[in-house]
Amino acid sequence: MKKSLIALAVAGAFSGAAFAQSSVTLSGIVKGGVQSVKYSNAAGVAPGNNNGSQVGMADGSSRFIISGSEDLGGGLRGIFQIDTRWRLEEGGGTLAGGNTFLGLAGAFGDVRIGRLDLHYGNGTDEHAARATALTASSITILSYIDANAIAKGTRTNNVIQYNSPALGPVRLSAAYSTAYNGADGAPANAKGDAFHVQATLAMAPLRAGVSVWSAESERASGVNPAVQEDAIRGWFGLTFGPFDFGVTYDQSKREAPFGTETKRAAWSVPLKFTLPANAGTLLATYSSAGNRKVNGASVADSGARLISVGWDYGLSRRTSLGVSVADLKNKQNAQYALFTGAALANLPNPSANQDARQIYVGLRHTF
Repeated sequence: MKKSLIALAVAGAFSGAAFAQSSVTLSGIVKGGVQSVKYSNAAGVAPGNNNGSQVGMADGSSRFIISGSEDLGGGLRGIFQIDTRWRLEEGGGTLAGGNTFLGLAGAFGDVRIGRLDLHYGNGTDEHAARATALTASSITILSYIDANAIAKGTRTNNVIQYNSPALGPVRLSAAYSTAYNGADGAPANAKGDAFHVQATLAMAPLRAGVSVWSAESERASGVNPAVQEDAIRGWFGLTFGPFDFGVTYDQSKREAPFGTETKRAAWSVPLKFTLPANAGTLLATYSSAGNRKVNGASVADSGARLISVGWDYGLSRRTSLGVSVADLKNKQNAQYALFTGAALANLPNPSANQDARQIYVGLRHTF
């Protein structure tokens, strides 16, 4: 017993010495709720057309994060973050599947290597950061060309990123992925890469930004890449007292297979109103994708639109209640799907011309 106590005391002493040199924080988000979803307007005979309704649970990208910083002297710090996403209603998850990095920070800004969000979520509405449904986010429209995601619709692997310090109201970021759609390795001609640059302006009551993405996946042969992507997105927003208004515009192009180029333009208008007497925040977003153009020829009735409305109410500083409705309408030759519907809400992807409507009630807690 005495030896055990002594061993514990020594271990505690060494542990204290180690943590005295650095700061380690555990934080995270637990977000989820109950949804009722109705699919309609698909052609064909059920059940193959997926028309019908379902009630179930949906996760809102719950996560726990271990992050840390160590003073290296001379204004230089070592930084790291391990971000693990998991399903609230089903458990599981992938260790470090979220924004995970290691890097150095100082007066110059910071440099990170790891797996990071690039481009796909920029300039969108606030459903992802509220207790309303993540599936109601305008990412549904802005980060997809029909059923095909731009910038993977999620985090990018194998990233080297530089983030500038604040340059007055401006911040700059540049990133390179050595193999965004796979792993580094042989053969050399199998490697794809990606570039991302971003500039943001925060000068109350104005905010604005621009994000540029260019990627080339692993090559399908020794010459041609399987996928090429190019996208540019710009946004601005204004706050007037309790009102907040924004506009986001996205122009994206995808070439897959090689020689078949598909383009589309999309835009989104997010609105926000903070209710008096701490009665919560109202959210409303209208997002629209135009017709696709394939090698310059327009594809008729290939656009879609998403209307999302919601109410976010703070029960405490860390816990909030959310209610939202998302209404997605696909035209005859379009197959847009609610963002993360298949990944986090067990929703089937729509068929061409099929519509989806989600009613959601959920909670969000940060720690």
